[in-house]
Amino acid sequence: MTKELFIALEVTNSDLLDTLLSQLRSIPGTKTQNWAIDSGEKGTLTVKTVPDIIIIDNSPMLGDLLNRVRTIKTNFPQTALLVVSGDLDPQLIIDVMKAGAAEYLVEPVSERSFTNAVEEVRVKLANFDKQSKGQVYSFISSKGGVGSTVIATNSAVSLALAKNKSVALIDLALQAGDASVLLDIVPKTSLVDISQNFHRLDIAYMRGVMINHNTGVNFLSAPQNPEDSEDVRGEHVRGILELARKLYDCTLIDTPSMHISECSVEAFRQSDKIFIVTDMSVPSVRNTARLCKLIRKLGIRSDRIEIILNRYIKDSALSLSEIEKNLDKPVYWVVPNDFIDIVSSINRGIPLVKMTPSAPFSKNIVEFVRKFQNLQEDRGFSGLRNLFGKSI
Repeated sequence: MTKELFIALEVTNSDLLDTLLSQLRSIPGTKTQNWAIDSGEKGTLTVKTVPDIIIIDNSPMLGDLLNRVRTIKTNFPQTALLVVSGDLDPQLIIDVMKAGAAEYLVEPVSERSFTNAVEEVRVKLANFDKQSKGQVYSFISSKGGVGSTVIATNSAVSLALAKNKSVALIDLALQAGDASVLLDIVPKTSLVDISQNFHRLDIAYMRGVMINHNTGVNFLSAPQNPEDSEDVRGEHVRGILELARKLYDCTLIDTPSMHISECSVEAFRQSDKIFIVTDMSVPSVRNTARLCKLIRKLGIRSDRIEIILNRYIKDSALSLSEIEKNLDKPVYWVVPNDFIDIVSSINRGIPLVKMTPSAPFSKNIVEFVRKFQNLQEDRGFSGLRNLFGKSI
């Protein structure tokens, strides 16, 4: 889960204080407190909780700024100190940074600069606490219509609804962009905004492009116009995913079915797991075998490639064991054929795990999410149980 930041403000300028508080309210995972004047200078005995960040302004009434910075850093050595000042003197800025300030922000403070400063502290604290970096998972269908977008979208929503993870969903199916339909979103921003302004990509810019869905998922849309997809390059995907690992616990990527481009290659290389979604038809199983071979040729280890068998039917012409024999690889997860419920959820623009949590597909996805997060006690469980509740 994204670390919550406790931020204390010792700011004498009321207008500046109002501006900073307003900007902090737009940054997720922050808790603020207005400190009485001199609280930071007096030390830990005057405050109830040691903050992650202290923000001060350059107030003549409180004395020399440089001395204040040194005193506060002595009292709160592990706390990041942000200084806001209208003084542009280069030597003062250098001295303040040398004294221990994490950032020197010049008035008027832009929202982007302020957000970046706060988020950089969050990232440093996460690394200091040795928290693992966020995980990345890619989904690709062995042919069109097999259901990888439905599984990727519902998996992201399931993670977000649990409210213990920060979750991003990236629609890398650049020509189709069906994930926005499943979420009932008409995107105003997309991957194209980042590709056309890649030089501006930072934490604040990426947060501005991401769309906050009502399930808690942060969504990055495919281009609205298919012709714009040519603007999105592999280097853009790499930069986005490197930043996503810092911002989110889990990032799920929907890639185009049976299509390998520079963008999907970069997504696969960045992914902890690549899920190939197939069904029980001969063409789909054949394409799955070809995809596995192609992805391995990219230098990606076989143990990072997993098979999801969607729309499982017990009495199908191809059995589960025959499919595994053809693929020379065990099926990682089996999804039941819940076609009517899924079509209903797609038409309503509500992911099934939210619309009907009791549906067979919804329950299955919850278990799937538990497995790829290594929370499933039965490591061999692949989504099927017999009449006695045992995994098969």
